[in-house]
Amino acid sequence: MAKQRRPAARRAASKPAARTRRPTKKAAAARKAPGARKRIAAPIVKIREAYARAIKLYEKGLKALQRRNFRTAKTAFQQLLDQYPEEKELHDRARLYLNVCEREAGPKAKPPKTTDERLLAATVALNRRDVDEALSLLRRAATAHPDDDHVQYMLAVTHALLEDAEAAATHLNKAIELNPDNQLQAKQEPDFDCIRASKPFLEVIAPS
Repeated sequence: MAKQRRPAARRAASKPAARTRRPTKKAAAARKAPGARKRIAAPIVKIREAYARAIKLYEKGLKALQRRNFRTAKTAFQQLLDQYPEEKELHDRARLYLNVCEREAGPKAKPPKTTDERLLAATVALNRRDVDEALSLLRRAATAHPDDDHVQYMLAVTHALLEDAEAAATHLNKAIELNPDNQLQAKQEPDFDCIRASKPFLEVIAPS
């Protein structure tokens, strides 16, 4: 009588089933990394391209400014400010150059011709402490009208601001000769403070 064989299923069942491993955090990150890099890289590329375009506009404006082509330079700097508001590093210099362009490209003021116009322009120049401009205007006024006491007085003030006591006293003395009221005014004039203690000034305002 033939022996019965034991079923082989038990031997197969005795082997432990293979476990499915969960991916580690590093593996998951590695799988996600390529896509994440692509998503991050796109904005960086756009930022770099925008900066390059802003630099190109800035250089265009600067070259035009050096050639004294103020209108072209003004347009370039204005486009830089309007189209690339995020480029703060370039804005301060662009605004500075834009002001230069607007001043140079704008209508030029007509030079003063009459004595009154020169006196007014000289007064404005002195108020902003542009002494050289005031002196140039007053000298031309004095050439045309040497006996105008207001012109002589203003020349005295201008030389006083330059701390030239001798020249200031000379013009003030002439202004007083032409109009004695200028002596009292000079005593109260704050623009003479820088030479008030000088001998030439004291001699001019001393009582006769």
